[in-house]
Amino acid sequence: MSVNPSGVQLFSGIESADDMFMATMEEMDKDPINLIDIKDPIWEYLKRHNMIEYVDDIGTYVPVHLLDKKNSTVKDFSHYDDADNTPQDALEEAKFSYGHISGVQMYSREELVKNQGKTQMIDLVNTKQEQLSSSMTNHAASRIKGTQDSDGKKTMGMGRIMTLDATCGGIDPTDGKHAYWNPQKGVKAGGGSYSLATEMRAGLRRLNRLCSYQGERPTFLRAGEDLYDSMQAWAEEKLRMTMDEVKDSGGWGDHEMFTINGQTVVYDAELAAKRGELYNMKRTKVRIHKGTNFQYTPWQMMEGKVAAKKRNCLLYVAVYCQRRNSNGFVDFT
Repeated sequence: MSVNPSGVQLFSGIESADDMFMATMEEMDKDPINLIDIKDPIWEYLKRHNMIEYVDDIGTYVPVHLLDKKNSTVKDFSHYDDADNTPQDALEEAKFSYGHISGVQMYSREELVKNQGKTQMIDLVNTKQEQLSSSMTNHAASRIKGTQDSDGKKTMGMGRIMTLDATCGGIDPTDGKHAYWNPQKGVKAGGGSYSLATEMRAGLRRLNRLCSYQGERPTFLRAGEDLYDSMQAWAEEKLRMTMDEVKDSGGWGDHEMFTINGQTVVYDAELAAKRGELYNMKRTKVRIHKGTNFQYTPWQMMEGKVAAKKRNCLLYVAVYCQRRNSNGFVDFT
């Protein structure tokens, strides 16, 4: 019985079909990161601007040290005043766990027998790859952008950072000690909401001011449908260009996003129609383990099955933030 390059024993009686399947699959696997890539506008934005961290070592979680305590010994003095030698605690630690995503790619002896023609075999390989690719990328995108907290399996999502008063990185902003650990809320100085029809720019200007920190400015605006449409109409009026021209000038192609005044506006169908979320990606990060970036395990026979083989596709990813209040949201009326 022959053995293919992966070292997995081939199905008896149809070695040539199995060889063809594995050879075709292995040819496709030469560049798996391009083959399996998240089809999402926010992911595309982060990837294109090199805002995704790829690291060799990850540890058990992402530690973020927060210098959130003042030194109480700092004071005015004269002549022979006593020094204040009170011991000082300086740091708080936020802990962001990794999420672990896997998908299984399988094929059986029966599938090979029924797809032994060259064209049919290539179609089978493409079907297997597309099935896993779309399922993995859709799931990964939903986790990266979601509002869930990490639980040892799932990573925390970017939407969790924008959930007012929610625990984030193990720190509770409602506990009386960490009130700063909340996103900015885009409301008027008196607490009222902004109208999308008449106060869109005023609401976004105020939210940008609230999120700005020591010269840093939010990186991009994640927008629901109504807000995106209003921003698009405003941009076309100001630039005297169609949105297709604006997108082409930025190289965004078919993605629903455009850049104006140094900030990119990204449409996300999963966001409430009148909601906007401003992210500072210098202080908010997506981290991926290099060795588990849509990485395949070797093919192996499926234990307990009559005649089937499998391999797993793995992704280890974490979302974390270093300064939560440099991000913010606005809900227009």
